[in-house]
Amino acid sequence: MMEIKGKCVLVFALLLIGICLEVAVAQPAIEWHTPCQEGMQIAESQDKPTMIFFESSNCPACKKQKEVLADARVINMSKNFVPIAGSGRLGGQYGIRYIPAIVFTNSQGEEVYRLVGYRDAKTLVEEMQYALRLSSNPAQPPLQSPSAHNTKTPGFGVMITIAAVFICGRWLRRKGYAK
Repeated sequence: MMEIKGKCVLVFALLLIGICLEVAVAQPAIEWHTPCQEGMQIAESQDKPTMIFFESSNCPACKKQKEVLADARVINMSKNFVPIAGSGRLGGQYGIRYIPAIVFTNSQGEEVYRLVGYRDAKTLVEEMQYALRLSSNPAQPPLQSPSAHNTKTPGFGVMITIAAVFICGRWLRRKGYAK
């Protein structure tokens, strides 16, 4: 009985060590360049586009996006870019108003594509492939994003027009000009 108990403890200990080793040998993550100038210099010297990620530590969507950036497919695709962690000063340079945001530039730092908001891993990889094509072919104007598909929603101008027509109609009815 004691011998069986000892073997069970040994097997359990080996399993526990195996699990610990699995955690210790975690998948490599994207290596973000923190000084922007360093990342831009690397991009220019290697003639590679950049991927600049803007986020905030207290933003729930940013936290979800960071989890997606740890996906193996995204990590593999990111090897085609020089990843740069966006800063406040850099955010001003690229006009960042909403986060999470990813700005893709060519090797000279000129913006070729931008993502704003959360993307799942599959969509993010598609968007990264699209940005890569745009950065390698600067003559091609940015067309529709691959994740936009054919779902059109009214833009801000359409919504303002509808609101203006509604408000004007209400005002004309109150004044007695329309019934």
